[in-house]
Amino acid sequence: MAEEKIAFDFGMRIRQLRKERGLSQAVFAKRLGVSKETVYRYENNLQDPSLERTKQIALILRTSLDYLTGLEDGYTVRLPQLSKEQRDVLNEFLRVFVKEDS
Repeated sequence: MAEEKIAFDFGMRIRQLRKERGLSQAVFAKRLGVSKETVYRYENNLQDPSLERTKQIALILRTSLDYLTGLEDGYTVRLPQLSKEQRDVLNEFLRVFVKEDS
């Protein structure tokens, strides 16, 4: 049986990432500069944020616009505070940990 692809859901991705980051709707709304009700509307696909607001969401949730908007299914985590040495160590770990099967 072929693997079924789950339909893209913008609001679900925001909600999932927000929860994974340990942010309540109220805290996320405050960081985003909107009301808690606006976050509720984004997460339930009742309102679409502007491009600028979507960029803010991606930065706050440390992910890519491509992931948020459904252009990419791969999960992305942004860690801008890492030094070059830390990034190198993390990349080496990931190369070892996530080997492609031959």
